[in-house]
Amino acid sequence: MDSLTQITLGAAVGELVLGRKIGNKAMLWGAIGGTIPDLDVFARVWMNEIDALAVHRGFSHSILFASLAPFLLGFLVDRFYQRGYHQLKGVRWAFFSLWLLFYSAISLGMTWLFREASPLLVGGMMVTTGAGGVLLARHWWRDYLQRASDPPEATYADWVKLFFWAILTHPLLDAFTAYGTQLFVPFSDYRVAFNVVAIVDPIYTVPFLAAVILASTMARDSRLRYRVNMAGLVWSTGYLMLCTLNKQHIDRVFQRSLEAQGIQAHRFSASPTIFNNLLWQGVAETDSTYYLGMYSLMDSSALIQRFETVPRQQEIPEATPDDHALRILRWFTKGYYYVIPKGDGHYVFNDLRYGAFGGEGPIEERFIFSFDLRPGPNGFEATQVQPEDQDMGKIFQNLWRRMMGQDLVAERRGRDQS
Repeated sequence: MDSLTQITLGAAVGELVLGRKIGNKAMLWGAIGGTIPDLDVFARVWMNEIDALAVHRGFSHSILFASLAPFLLGFLVDRFYQRGYHQLKGVRWAFFSLWLLFYSAISLGMTWLFREASPLLVGGMMVTTGAGGVLLARHWWRDYLQRASDPPEATYADWVKLFFWAILTHPLLDAFTAYGTQLFVPFSDYRVAFNVVAIVDPIYTVPFLAAVILASTMARDSRLRYRVNMAGLVWSTGYLMLCTLNKQHIDRVFQRSLEAQGIQAHRFSASPTIFNNLLWQGVAETDSTYYLGMYSLMDSSALIQRFETVPRQQEIPEATPDDHALRILRWFTKGYYYVIPKGDGHYVFNDLRYGAFGGEGPIEERFIFSFDLRPGPNGFEATQVQPEDQDMGKIFQNLWRRMMGQDLVAERRGRDQS
């Protein structure tokens, strides 16, 4: 999921493991541990876009990494405190500055992400992150910058335990998304994806974040602090369980809808759309066609009334069997892709699992996750297509309306006929 959610989960887990011993330091190091797996995004500095796509959510998100990294991280943090480095004024100010920069970037990033959504949601994000920043900055100033502190009452084993759970819960949460994660690297590159929750879901994150922030303002030995933090963990776990039940229901809806329309699909995949768990999108595969449909838990009908179709176009005549970029893209999409020829050896490679933008025009021009393929000296070179010409405000409006059960396709057809 998104970085803010993983930071929140890591902080809550750190508090659960070590909060009563070391207070907010447990949240801090838990948040750092929860962030570490996503540092693989910096692979883009040394790799091309497609290789970085294969590396992301790879080894750093594996069970093996979560089992090995805590021993090194625990050793480093234990030595950091035992040798008194934490008391150096320059180190304390560096930590504060980095925290302030990171927190501000996350807060602004989340506000920007929701900029086209409802003003109430944007305002809620701003209030939550702003209040959290003020409270945490106060604690940093009073308890960290203004006075030296003794080493925390934590052993090497305590640190190992904290980092193990903070790191392990990160890929486990990612596995519930449609993007998935490679839990079993280096033994297998299979991407575990339960397709249960969206990559960004404020209903999961915002109450969870509020609970963690509130708990951080309380005394470390306070029973209420423990209960508030636990309430956040219960909320997040309960919401995932609810999403799992929704997923099972949606799968049945898609299966019955395909059968009702006489579509004999070999397989299908359904996942929630961004920011919510009400509206789901799915793709079904037959020998010659892909069927794409959407269903909201708010729909009046018990079945999907119509599917949009694209031909099962997967062949690229100019490609060799071992083309590096195509091999990664086929693996990444799990075979759910549609190739559109553009002439002169140029193709657009569309990942069908994430559906299409809800704007106007043919579905072939509205896929959310697409790559531009062009011949290169060593096979095809791929770059992700950026939806620069999309009206994001209208897309979010359509997303909200469809989520609430409105049939946008029928409305569009009605306008065309009139």
